[in-house]
Amino acid sequence: MKKYIMILIALFMISCDNDNGYSENVKAVKKVVSAFELGDVEIWKEAVSENLVYSPPMYGTAENSGNYDSALAQAEFYINNFENIKFNNPVYLPGVDTVSLKNNGSVRVYGTWTGTSKSTGREFSNRAYHWFEVEDGKITNAGDFFDATGMVAAVGPVQRNVIVVTVDLKKGKYDDLQKLFESDAGLKTTRNYEGCNHVEGFFNEESSKYVVIQHWDSFEEYNAYADWRFNEDPSGLVGKMLPLISGGADGISIYSNNTGYGFY
Repeated sequence: MKKYIMILIALFMISCDNDNGYSENVKAVKKVVSAFELGDVEIWKEAVSENLVYSPPMYGTAENSGNYDSALAQAEFYINNFENIKFNNPVYLPGVDTVSLKNNGSVRVYGTWTGTSKSTGREFSNRAYHWFEVEDGKITNAGDFFDATGMVAAVGPVQRNVIVVTVDLKKGKYDDLQKLFESDAGLKTTRNYEGCNHVEGFFNEESSKYVVIQHWDSFEEYNAYADWRFNEDPSGLVGKMLPLISGGADGISIYSNNTGYGFY
């Protein structure tokens, strides 16, 4: 019996030696999870180092391209815009050193996030994988893997208020128009106008037509923007555009009050 007790003690001591801080580090990770579930960004701040190096999940973002401020902004977005957030069936596992293949104290976790959009009432379910490195009780390095873009699109409004604007350009005037659109007074101002959610634009060389697609909270808010842009805009953007357009103002077509929007 004494022999078995000694073996158990030895195994326990070995497991403690191999823990490498994991049992404490996982507490910081669970704290971050609770911040989302409780809707309290202050809990998130308590668990995350201001020197955080972060790898975000969004399409096109590079590894380690994020920091504390960008990660905080992302956390605030989810906490402020979603409710009933739950991390379901989490599986917490120790991270492994890629050379020694031993527990290095880092934490990885698999699970499924669920919740509801506050603005649309639509629910989401998103499988995810996260990894974390922790020092002195604070997360210093982290990365997320889940379909963030698809999740936001899935909970978006059933009906979007889409505005399509086409501009018939004179030959050889694309670069001049693009400079106007990329200036501070251009499409950035449109995107930042109250009620505008999204702006994208492109040029079709065959037809010499520039297309701008805009998403708005309401067509009334777009109408208020259009009135300002055409009549009150101190930058005079429209006036600068007209010499570049075939037919002047007649070369601008605006398609508003659209219905039957679908996202496929």
